[in-house]
Amino acid sequence: MPAAQVFRRHPRLFFFKQPVTSLEKLHAAIEIDSAVFATIDVNRGMAVLIYDNAASPGLPEELIALLGPIELEVTPLFPYPQRELSKPVSLAELKVLRVLVRNLRVPVNEISESTGLSQKVAKKTRRQLLDHGLLQVQPIFQSAQSSRILMYEVHVHSNDDSVLLRIKQTLPKSAFINQWEHTAIVLSCWADTIAEVFETERRLRSEPGVSDVRVKFHARAILSSSRLTSWIDEEILRLKT
Repeated sequence: MPAAQVFRRHPRLFFFKQPVTSLEKLHAAIEIDSAVFATIDVNRGMAVLIYDNAASPGLPEELIALLGPIELEVTPLFPYPQRELSKPVSLAELKVLRVLVRNLRVPVNEISESTGLSQKVAKKTRRQLLDHGLLQVQPIFQSAQSSRILMYEVHVHSNDDSVLLRIKQTLPKSAFINQWEHTAIVLSCWADTIAEVFETERRLRSEPGVSDVRVKFHARAILSSSRLTSWIDEEILRLKT
């Protein structure tokens, strides 16, 4: 997923109060302009990530009309932690980003063929996108065991940065750690049993300074790669012009 700042946009992640009764609403939500990612959990809770184009964004009325009232809004600090990029995105970065949005596992030689860049430049640019926080790679964890491993997410909230830092450093079996604003982290974890998941939740709730812990199992998720590709094409045209 490219950073919202690549498109000079602002990321906003919404969680909705009412349980979603059908997968059709998931597909309808991702069709709304500015929505780039939507997910339903096994408890039918739904979240939608949008890249807002407004400097002073209001409530997403279309999403509210479709999914009901908003329970929580957060500003993701991933994949890029600042409001604006420290330097403009280059044409080479946009070209490589376009290929990766469609197929993250594409070999370097195919990136080279698709972009017209040399394999050396294509490989270096792909590395830069990850290193500079312009592209985030994260698996979509499904709510089923695969090879006897259970994948899940833990959202940990605290107003104390040192508490979140301590959890980042000590929580076992965490594959990816992301930041929401400055008061929450998202831990993508795995466990051998559901009992281990509950034990991890219990342990985190008992940590001094932790204000809230939520465990989530994703049932279905959609990334709007076509919309992201369209925005990348607009940025490429803007740079060329």
